[in-house]
Amino acid sequence: MSKTLLSGTLAAVLLAGLSLVAAPAARAEPITLKLAHQWPQDEKDYVVAAAVKFASEVEKRTNGEIKITFYPAQSLAKASNTHVALKTGTVDLAVYPYIYAAGAIPEMNLILMPGIWKTHDDVFAFRKSEAWKKIEAKAEAYGFKTLSWIQISGGVASSGAPVHGPDDVKGKKVRAAGKYMEAALHDAGATPVSMPSSDNYNAMQLGLLDAMWTSSSSFGAFRLYEVSKAYTSPEEYSVYFTIEPIAISMKTWEKLTPAQQKILTEVGASLEPGSLAGAKEEDARIAKEFADHGVKVTKMSLKEWDSWQPFFKRSHEKFKADFPQAAPILDMMLAGKS
Repeated sequence: MSKTLLSGTLAAVLLAGLSLVAAPAARAEPITLKLAHQWPQDEKDYVVAAAVKFASEVEKRTNGEIKITFYPAQSLAKASNTHVALKTGTVDLAVYPYIYAAGAIPEMNLILMPGIWKTHDDVFAFRKSEAWKKIEAKAEAYGFKTLSWIQISGGVASSGAPVHGPDDVKGKKVRAAGKYMEAALHDAGATPVSMPSSDNYNAMQLGLLDAMWTSSSSFGAFRLYEVSKAYTSPEEYSVYFTIEPIAISMKTWEKLTPAQQKILTEVGASLEPGSLAGAKEEDARIAKEFADHGVKVTKMSLKEWDSWQPFFKRSHEKFKADFPQAAPILDMMLAGKS
C-alpha cells in the first residue's frame, strides 16, 4: 500500500470516529400513557391533584419522553373494572380504589377492612408494613403495580339524622364501604347496599339509600352534599380508610426501559410525604363544603368508634373463614394496630 493511500485511509478512519463522538445520543421515541380514573378532572380533589402532579413530574424528568394523558369520569374504563383494564394493558395507569379489585384479589378486602385503623397516621404507617408488602405482591402477580401511595378517609352522609354508632343504622338502607363493612352493617340491623361511589347521588336522590359511606374525594367530586342532610366528618376518627394509589399495568411497566422505570418509581415515592397532609386537608375541605351547603356536620368520637368494634370483630372472623390463606395477613394488621 502506498504512503499516500495509507494516509488517506487513516484520515477517513479518524474522521469517522470524530463524527461518532460528535453525534448526539439517540433520543428514545416519545411514549404517551393513558391514565384512567373515576372522578371529574377537578384539581380541587386531592387525589386528582396528586395524579396531575405525578404526570407533570414524569414528563419533566423524562424530558418529554413520557407523556401522560388523563381519561377522567370512567371515560376509558368503568371504575369497578379498572383492575381488569390494567391487567390487560387497555389502561396504562390508573388512580384506583384498590377495593374494587377485591373480587379478583381477595387480599384487597383488607385495605378497606373496618376496625383496623382509627386515624390517618395509622394508615400512613401501614404503607411500610410487611402486611402491605404481601398484599402488593398479590397485585403485581395479578397485573398491576403501585407507583405512589394515596390514602383517603371517608365519613358518612345521610338523608336524615347523623350516623355515628351502630344504633344509628338500624332499619336503614346504607351504602357500605366493602364486603366486610357490609357484614358489620347487616349485624347492626341495617340493609347494606353495594354500588360504585359514582352511583351514590342518584341512589340517595331516589330514596334507594338512607345513608352512605364513601371517600372524602368522592363526596366532593359527586356533589353528594346536594342530597344529604347530615354528614359525619372523618376529621378525628373514622371507620372508613382505604387506599387509591397511582397504579401501572405490569404489561406497560415491562415495556419501559430500566431508566424510565426508575424515574416513575422515584417520582411516585417523592409525592408520598405529602399524601398524609393531603388526606387530612381533604377531610377538612369536604366537611366545609357540606357545611357551606347547609348540611349538618358532626364528628365521630373515640367512644363511638369503639362501639363498632364488636361488629367489626365478627367481620374479621368472617374474612378469615372466607379466605383462610389470607388470615395471617389480617392477623399481622391487627397485631400492628394502634
